[in-house]
Amino acid sequence: MQPPKSPICVICGSRPATTVEHVPPRGFFKGIVGQFRTVPACNICNNGSSEDDEALRNYISAQIGKQTTGAKHLWEMGAHKSFLRSTRLRSALLRTTHEVEVVDEDGSTTTRLAFVVPVSLYQRVFERVTRGLHFLHAGKILPIDIPVQINLLTNAPDLSLPEFQIFEKHSIAEDAFVYRFALNSEEPSNGVWLFTIHGSHWVQSSTGVLVDNAF
Repeated sequence: MQPPKSPICVICGSRPATTVEHVPPRGFFKGIVGQFRTVPACNICNNGSSEDDEALRNYISAQIGKQTTGAKHLWEMGAHKSFLRSTRLRSALLRTTHEVEVVDEDGSTTTRLAFVVPVSLYQRVFERVTRGLHFLHAGKILPIDIPVQINLLTNAPDLSLPEFQIFEKHSIAEDAFVYRFALNSEEPSNGVWLFTIHGSHWVQSSTGVLVDNAF
């Protein structure tokens, strides 16, 4: 997909666009080839987000494990190396790690490790992704005063429901990242986005007046 052009960064909507930003971050993919999405961005929005991108990549990888080939590569070639290399990243995860009791499908109870997910980190990274993809598909910068709200979904939504039939679907890097969206035809700044990472991790984004319209 050829991105539309803009002299202004589509993430902050104010500074000159002197580079391009990957949406979603390219660090979400390891060992996978494919067509990635890029949008015009300034150096501050592009280079200033790398730490957030790496940290969120690690949290996502720690949650999804090695369920798919892409997820396995993400852990072995990305997150695992980051945790081994950085004491700070490793400590941030271990600090909130604790045991919880869960009920398996057969009704039995078992103990597993859990950790606190930094919702604010998801908000920062996926707001950039939403603003970038909005520009890519709407052809207009989402004004900075238009709110973007990110929600983490604990379960996969039922995509067979009628409301999802109007969503446009796109896939990146061999289905490692799939996104669906619906924009209001009269006011495209009002929209709902649904992201799937490595087939098992779900995040929802809403913009404009549809903020708080979580699934």
